[in-house]
Amino acid sequence: MVTVVSDTEPTVRFGAWKDEISALVSGAIVGVIIWILAYILDQYVIGMIACKTGSSIIDCSDAPAVSAAFALVFASIAGLTILVRRRIFRPLLVVLAAGISLWGITGNWLQAHTIVDFLLTIVVSALMYLVFAWFAKLRQFWISLVISIVLVVIFRLMISL
Repeated sequence: MVTVVSDTEPTVRFGAWKDEISALVSGAIVGVIIWILAYILDQYVIGMIACKTGSSIIDCSDAPAVSAAFALVFASIAGLTILVRRRIFRPLLVVLAAGISLWGITGNWLQAHTIVDFLLTIVVSALMYLVFAWFAKLRQFWISLVISIVLVVIFRLMISL
């Protein structure tokens, strides 16, 4: 028997909220990883190297931002692994867009070392993963890519204000 495939499928794959909740939880896990790694790198690795007198390429005040950048890269790799294991559609697009959008934010939040900054990192990271995972569900890749690029530009402009 032959099955007929129609051309009238919807543009977006709507289904249960399982994928969105999974992306939200994955983003929250990545936010925790970012915070912990950035704190450890700032306090024990990059901060120690940068704050030694005369032996550093970077300034001591730049240590949190550099630590956050390294932590974001490592956490994004972990986030990609988590998204692949949870079978989120187009995980690389989600991780790249969220990583570019979050670049430079957590360095400012790490300088205070407060619980509010910790929670803010988790919430913003989770929301970024949720938004980009939702737009990655579009059936046509180029539309999903264009919308992700526009959102990244909007988020980066919001950060720079």
